[in-house]
Amino acid sequence: MKAFIPGQAFKNKKYYVFDKHGVTVMKPWPYMLAYRKTKTRAWKAIRPKFRFGKFQIPNETNTTDCYRCYLNELDGQKIEHECKPDPLISYLDTIPKEILELIKEVGDRQWHLLALFARCGTEAIELYKSTPSLAWMLASSWAFKDRPVKNHFRSIRRLLKPGKSQLNILDWLDFPSYKHVIKLLRKVDMSNIDVTFFLHLKTIIANQVSLKTLRHVKRIDYSLVRLLATLPFNYSYGFLTRYQALSRNEHYKIKGIVNNIVGSGPIEKTFDLKYLNLIVDMIEDEPSAKNTKPKCLGRVLPIPDYKLPENFPEIEYIDTEEALFEASNNMHNCLSCLAESAYSNEVNFFRINYVNTAVFSVIPGTNNPNLVTTGQIVIDSKNSKHWVVNEIKETCNKEPSSEVIKIIEKWLDAINRVNPEMSFGMV
Repeated sequence: MKAFIPGQAFKNKKYYVFDKHGVTVMKPWPYMLAYRKTKTRAWKAIRPKFRFGKFQIPNETNTTDCYRCYLNELDGQKIEHECKPDPLISYLDTIPKEILELIKEVGDRQWHLLALFARCGTEAIELYKSTPSLAWMLASSWAFKDRPVKNHFRSIRRLLKPGKSQLNILDWLDFPSYKHVIKLLRKVDMSNIDVTFFLHLKTIIANQVSLKTLRHVKRIDYSLVRLLATLPFNYSYGFLTRYQALSRNEHYKIKGIVNNIVGSGPIEKTFDLKYLNLIVDMIEDEPSAKNTKPKCLGRVLPIPDYKLPENFPEIEYIDTEEALFEASNNMHNCLSCLAESAYSNEVNFFRINYVNTAVFSVIPGTNNPNLVTTGQIVIDSKNSKHWVVNEIKETCNKEPSSEVIKIIEKWLDAINRVNPEMSFGMV
């Protein structure tokens, strides 16, 4: 079959989206049905990934601007064509503008909401106006129900009949069905949501994690949900409010410090604003990553103070700084930060080239097995008679597989044979 040419078109009131694998066709309002065909599969009904923003909502300007003229200007070309507006804008023009305005800020699954409004009518639209996040979950009910129904639109229409309340909808979605949950859902920031967001929120509500504090927060966004889901402790209103205002990079650092604080002992009090201010001060006092990022100086690393076994191609010594940085980049770990230690021969790095690529370090130890080091050098490497394999890491710092451990054990047997006056072992 001839390859599809990526692009989009609006024809016969249908919106076509082509990619290299196939074509997706979307019917206009009020049908809101979509189908997809690929090179290897026949037409199939789908729920497409569909997203539009406030600038795509049809108006007097964008409905007359030519899409092809824009592409020609963008590519610096002069291709003859018939002037037509953007196909997406033409398609959105079939949908009532008030509905587009209603969901323009929703960050995910706008198609599901449009299908809900088209199939379930005014009641669904009124539900969204009252509690947007509840309508969003209802539009993707199969993601939240323990036992999804076959025809969820039919079930939804029953739930939206007079006499049914939003608590009934929560109960049907297998969500905690309390009045305070409705109030929490009305605070959800709809610009950055997905299924995982609401599953985390469900867990937070069920476990009563800082729930009283959360009721006073003006806006519940993904940053708060991530914090409360991963570190379920008590937080003050001041802590959560300032935490929201910080960047995502700062969020990662704060969660790391909170995790270390919790790991050092039981926490009996609430994490308050004073705690957060101290943590932020600690982060600001740290040297920036720009200043501490190591640089490759292209140096040759010294030969280890012991003999290496011959005829062992699975394991090779990393003998240059360039090779160390390359291994660090390819395996997404922090080996490059130890370049100075490797250059001063305080630690030796070896690469395993087998089914799984891995790197391990060898450091001086002690002859006393009870004093074997776990990362710090305890004696001078030149006088050391005992060496240990310290950290073993695969790509992205994954724990080593059993095959990697077996190869290292064979290598240790071989290196002990060629260095009878020394001993090599595992930590």
